Amino acid sequence: MSDNRILDKIKKCLALAKSSSGNEAATALRQAQILMEKHGVNQSAIDLSDVNSHFSGAGKSQKPPRYHHILVSTVAYAFAVKPIYHPSYKGTDIEFIGFDSQPEIATYCYEVLYRQLIKDRKNYMGTLSRYKRANKIRKADLFAEAWVSAVYAKVMKFALTDKQEELVDQYIKLQHGKTEELKSKEHKIKKEDHSARIEGRLAGHNANLHSGMGEDKRTALQNWVGK
Repeated sequence: MSDNRILDKIKKCLALAKSSSGNEAATALRQAQILMEKHGVNQSAIDLSDVNSHFSGAGKSQKPPRYHHILVSTVAYAFAVKPIYHPSYKGTDIEFIGFDSQPEIATYCYEVLYRQLIKDRKNYMGTLSRYKRANKIRKADLFAEAWVSAVYAKVMKFALTDKQEELVDQYIKLQHGKTEELKSKEHKIKKEDHSARIEGRLAGHNANLHSGMGEDKRTALQNWVGK
């Protein structure tokens, strides 16, 4: 029997152990204890089995820009997951870690918003033809940061409990060892950049969380995201 099947069986027994029927509860608890002893499973392993993760691409750069980091942090905060960046041959991947369907829904939300952010940033950058390339990039990045700040109002926070956060941290340590905080480049804001931030906020308010999703994903997202 695979480890996952063993854990599932133990968890089912533990759930039955909460039955209002005394005999059924006692039998289920004994069965769970027998399985745990037989397979060397402790309570920590059972708790950690509830933690899962979901991956997505984070772009071609191995050092994503600050607006990307802010978007990821916003989604992670809203859906009570923790993000980890992984360098890959394509650039960078991101892993959302949490409980139940939260990592998967967070990934859907991130991907939908990121596509729109990149499109809006590119369109805005196209209006900056009179600027030098360095100034274009700075203004477009500030536009994108303001875009993300506007999107924050479209998502709802589902905070991790202290116990869940502890389990997620254990999961990360077991799976990835020591992790480092991502450092991103910050631009020095100039007076003429004010308009970039205003336009970014306006564009972010028009972001559509349901764009590009199938009906099943859209329904799942509606259960998590505030209107």
